[in-house]
Formats: sequence, C-alpha cells, structure tokens
Amino acid sequence: MGRKAKPLQEQVDLLIRRGMRVDDPERARQLLLEIGWFRMSMYWFPFETRYPDNMSDVHRFREGVSFRDALLLYAFDFNMRNALLKPLERIETAFRTYMIHLVSTRYPDSPAWFCDKRVVGPRQANSFERMVYLPLKRQNPHIQLHHRRFPADRFAPAWKTLEFVTLGMMCNLYESLCSSGLRNDVARHFGIHQEGIFRDYMEVIRALRNICAHGNVLYSYRPPQLRRGPAFEGRQAPPQNLYGALGVVEHFLKIISPRLLEEFRKQTEGYIREFAVTASTRHVLGRISGLKIRN
Repeated sequence: MGRKAKPLQEQVDLLIRRGMRVDDPERARQLLLEIGWFRMSMYWFPFETRYPDNMSDVHRFREGVSFRDALLLYAFDFNMRNALLKPLERIETAFRTYMIHLVSTRYPDSPAWFCDKRVVGPRQANSFERMVYLPLKRQNPHIQLHHRRFPADRFAPAWKTLEFVTLGMMCNLYESLCSSGLRNDVARHFGIHQEGIFRDYMEVIRALRNICAHGNVLYSYRPPQLRRGPAFEGRQAPPQNLYGALGVVEHFLKIISPRLLEEFRKQTEGYIREFAVTASTRHVLGRISGLKIRN
C-alpha cells in the first residue's frame, strides 16, 4: 500500500490491478478493515510472483490467485496458533517442573540454586539477581509475600521463583548448569539422549510459543538448524519448516501426554482439510509449510 494509507476501496482496487481475483469486493473491504492490509499482506505474499524476494518492488499475483486463497491461509494460521497453545503450555510446564525438581533435590542445601555458582555458570549467577530476580521482587505478589514471611531470605526458593520466569530464561538456566550430568538427565527425561538435540528442540518450542502468544506468522516458520533425533527417526534429514517444528511438538507430547498428542494430530488434520481447499492454498501449505496435503 506504499507509504500513504489508502481508503478500503482503493486497497481492493490495488489488489485487482496487481492480478488478484476478488469475487466479493464488499466482503474483502470488511476483512481488510477487520484484519488490516499489512497483516493480510503476509498471507498473500507467497501467492505473488516475486516470492520469496520480499525486497522486490514488483507486486504481481500468480495467475488465478484469489483473495479467498490468502484468507484461507490466514484462517489456517490463526487456528493452528490457537491449537498449539495448549500443547506448548503442557510442554513448557513439564520442562519447568522437572528441571526445578531435579536440580532442587540434587542440591537440597541450595534452594536458590539459580544464583549459586556451584550450580550455574558465574555469568548466569551474577546476572540473574539484577536482571530477573529484583524485578520479580518489586512486581510479583507471590515473591513479595515470601519476603514478608521470611525477611532474612535473599531469594525465594527455586520452586517459587522459577514459576514466574520466561521459558527463554528456563532454557538459559538449563544451558548454564555446570553439571553435564544434570543437563543430560533433563534431556533423557524427555526421551532425548543428546544434549545438543534437546537444546535444538527446546529452541523450537520457545520460538513456536512466542509466535503463537504474539500472533505472528506461523505457516512460514523455519526452525534453526534441526538435527536428526527422536522426532525424526527414519528420516534422512529433519525438514526445516513448520512440518519439522510440529514433529518436535509431537515428540514431546508422546512423552508427556499421548492423549493430547492424539487430540493435537486430529486438530491439525482437521484444519488442513478445512482450509487447504484451493489448489493455491494447498500448494503454499505443502511447499512452504511442508505439510502433507491429500488431494
């Protein structure tokens, strides 16, 4: 739409001039007002002839592309983000809980092990209090209550404090554990026998959680380099796309909750059937997302 905002009808006219078929202009205007040009542009981009060159100024749609194609891709993305929130929360909670339990029971005399240089690296230990704990102490009522009850404590124990830190911080704590045995014990608990692969998988979980929590684009997500592991047994190389990322989610669910795994697979298959109903949308979800599309 350039550097100046355009009225809705001009937005629709611009799409038509660029080669998009708009069967119901009034409905398109309503949706552009509801969703917005910029957000929708992320979903019609893969239908443009310039894809994947997002620096090109040439905006032309492939022959036969319709506004409905982009809307179906948007609807798939919206529903998949919501479907992922439940399993991602279960995975995060399981990781957080097991790691807190394992390290706290391995170091029973260090309830605030997240700042103990015998347990975590000195850089992590030094930065945690200033960057994480002091803001929690100022803002979190549960941590404040602990300090009112136990005024001599410098920190609340890990099983309280670490309930309120981000998944990214939990991953940082995992990586900073001084004991490789502890890191391997955490990984093996989730069916992974190489610490590096576990870190790769957790990076995928963290990235997916951020995408889903903040409404970012999901269909084109490309994980950091995934290495072969238990989520990809029997495959020569893990697919570096949404399909590969969903394989990581399914691996964790297989360990944590087979019932939820089955529920999630049915939801995913249902959304593919519901929204991959045009040739253009099937092509995008198959080629870019790597999903298995049945014609």
